[in-house]
Amino acid sequence: MLLKVQKILSYQFSLNETEIQPETKLELELGADSRDLLELMATFEITFDIEIDYEDVTEIVTVQDIIDYINNKQKARDELYKNLF
Repeated sequence: MLLKVQKILSYQFSLNETEIQPETKLELELGADSRDLLELMATFEITFDIEIDYEDVTEIVTVQDIIDYINNKQKARDELYKNLF
């Protein structure tokens, strides 16, 4: 998961993937503004087949927050599908 998120962020911010670590802060260290965050969330939704609630974006501060959020959304999605069948 970290590698995919690093790849997306490195492309978005023109950085080397190794410069992006779990503790990296999106706004303070990468300089992400609200437009960047919206673009990133759309990319994460498509890449990881999840839906990100707009209200949740304000709680995502670090790369690890993104990873945790995606993992939780995928688990919830998988549980829902599992219960449907």
